[in-house]
Amino acid sequence: MPTQIELIRKIRPKLLWQPERKDFTEQFLKNKSNDPNGPSYEDLTEGPDSVLIEAIRILGRCQSPIGPAGSKTGLVVGYVQSGKTMSFETVIALARDNGFGLVILLAGTKNNLLDQSQSRIKEDLGIDDGGDHWHHVANPGKADKAVVEQKLSTWQKKPTKKSVLVTVLKHGGHIENLTALLGSLDLTEVPALIIDDESDQASLNTNAAKIRKGVVAASEMSTTYEKILDLRAALPHHSYLQYTATPQANLLLAQTDLLNASFAELVTPGDAYTGGRAFFKGPPALIQQIPVNEVSTQQLPVRTVPKSLTKSLRFFLLAASQHSLTRVKSLKGKDRNRSMMVHPSSETKSHKVYKTWIDRAFKTLKSYVEKNYQTNPTLVTDYFRDEYKSLQKTWPSIKPLSSLIAEMVDEVFDELDIVEVNGTADARKKIDWKGMRYWILVGGAKLDRGYTVEGLCVTYMPRGLGTSPAADTLQQRARFFGYKKSYLGMCRVFLQDGVKNAFTEYVEHEEFVRSALEATRGKPLTEWRRDFILTELLKPTRPNVVGLGTRRVPVDGWLIPSVLQRDDDAAETNRTLLKKIVPKWKTKFNGAKDASVAVKGTPAAGSPHEVIQSVPLAVVLEDFLLEVKVKDPRDAEEHSALLIWLSELLAKNGALQVDVFLMNRLVVGYRTRTQGRGVGPKHRFAPINQYSSNSAGSLNDRDYLSDTKLTLQLRSFDLGTNVRSPDLADIKNVAWFAVNVPKLLRKSLIIQDKS
Repeated sequence: MPTQIELIRKIRPKLLWQPERKDFTEQFLKNKSNDPNGPSYEDLTEGPDSVLIEAIRILGRCQSPIGPAGSKTGLVVGYVQSGKTMSFETVIALARDNGFGLVILLAGTKNNLLDQSQSRIKEDLGIDDGGDHWHHVANPGKADKAVVEQKLSTWQKKPTKKSVLVTVLKHGGHIENLTALLGSLDLTEVPALIIDDESDQASLNTNAAKIRKGVVAASEMSTTYEKILDLRAALPHHSYLQYTATPQANLLLAQTDLLNASFAELVTPGDAYTGGRAFFKGPPALIQQIPVNEVSTQQLPVRTVPKSLTKSLRFFLLAASQHSLTRVKSLKGKDRNRSMMVHPSSETKSHKVYKTWIDRAFKTLKSYVEKNYQTNPTLVTDYFRDEYKSLQKTWPSIKPLSSLIAEMVDEVFDELDIVEVNGTADARKKIDWKGMRYWILVGGAKLDRGYTVEGLCVTYMPRGLGTSPAADTLQQRARFFGYKKSYLGMCRVFLQDGVKNAFTEYVEHEEFVRSALEATRGKPLTEWRRDFILTELLKPTRPNVVGLGTRRVPVDGWLIPSVLQRDDDAAETNRTLLKKIVPKWKTKFNGAKDASVAVKGTPAAGSPHEVIQSVPLAVVLEDFLLEVKVKDPRDAEEHSALLIWLSELLAKNGALQVDVFLMNRLVVGYRTRTQGRGVGPKHRFAPINQYSSNSAGSLNDRDYLSDTKLTLQLRSFDLGTNVRSPDLADIKNVAWFAVNVPKLLRKSLIIQDKS
């Protein structure tokens, strides 16, 4: 097992400085490992992806506390419900041990999130127990100046004294109050760390898109964004860490944006984590359908309790009963809760409707079970039979149905509470997880981003995608992700089919972004082009914060360059490349055959074209598509999208093949330059698109393709301006290609503009 020192030495690029694990960090990690619900000490400290090593990586890329004053901005990306809080708590512990006098946590935009974060961090950092390491201030104002100043002054004289921890609501007014307080102090010798939890929400400039388009001046700032910049300006020596599970908005900031991260690091979840892949690529029974006709709309309101909602309640009561029978009662607090979440929409009036439905369904079900389970138990077991059979498939060790029903009556019914969690006056403001074991929570935004629902096993989310869904917003609704491996088979998620499809597509997008960040880990983010695989169902994020120019490129059907090489050197390179690969492929892959063997409907006399069949995609990529010179910016963007998607396809299926058509058997033909584009340097290589022709009753160039495999067409031609005089061609022997992606392999990508 490599030591911590060996692991840190292997990190590339090297850290700016090396944080040390000292007494407070060690105490923090041991306390977390003693938590009956927490990871082991070894999981926290050993291995390159351990919480400790990743926290050292993160803090080691920040501004050194003993170096010169200045600032750094970093992006830290995890999965939804994957342990980001544990990560930044460990970073905070290391900061305490390594000479940071001030730590600021921007802890969410809603009071319930602030309360949740404050409660956890005060407990985990020993503040609630009167520890000697931190003085905590929440949402400070003028009245707190004297004590903050005194604590920081004492720390400067003797850094073993308490550091100052500030938790603040991510709200312009509260941040402004904090800035005014800190701005009145001399902080030149106080290294500071800012943690921005859920940094893609509220922190970013909502005028970014208008600035990019020139609609408003570059100095225009949204309120919270401006206040965060002011806060940073008040700290001469600090680092700002953006934590998020959905980094699309952060990654699409303009290079000049003052919150644009200079580096990115990752939070790796533990083995017990279950995210998008577990739910949407795992057992299909985990996802249950909400029929469209059971979701209220203005045109077709639903008046009675939806059958799927009642079904989800039955699933939850069985899961709660299984938990009640099998939980380890001797270990206080271990895996204490099971809960169900109902998330109908962001509108509180819908919460009341669903709360009423759940109350009514539960009351009816409870009465039915209690009335019949002794005198006519078959009626009760039949009532739960379908859900029980489904759970048996994903959790074979489930207790007998009769035992679950008995436990339901004896324990679960009396230990269950149904509450609204939203901004209304009569809603539950804080859930007492220790006071009640089983919960059904009905809500919207307050159960959304950042909120942890303890022991969540059943989610009922009739909420649709909306008219213009953003990928990051959708993913943040996935409160059902988390450390659920120990009871994943008892979980169920109820969604509309369209939402299920969007989540399934998002999994692929998320893995692509994460693998790209892994390759760029610790390096300047300016070196990474923002190219995303993303379904047409979703846009990356809300458009108003996007400061980079992007466009969607469908990798579907024919991808045909318009200008391609653009200069003579590139033209010569491509000419040479074509002469090299075609003989090689003919020799290696059984020669070139008449294209009629691959395309139906060719004339009896045969085709003017040839085909080399079933060339491995890996060979086509390595020999040609990665080598061909694509110099036109617009063509290069589409070519980049093609390479990204083909590389992803190859990673999933190394056996993919390509049919390579040699158009006109690579005899040099003649093409006319696109009308109006002239012979200037930008558009010298711009032939008329022969794929747009559609001669009735005959095969056109675009008809030479495989229905199931990828297609590559290669050709050579002379290029000129006069359609009637091929002998006047001014560019000879131009190499050209086109690619067709069949329907089964299609995808859409978001590509960063080169401009």
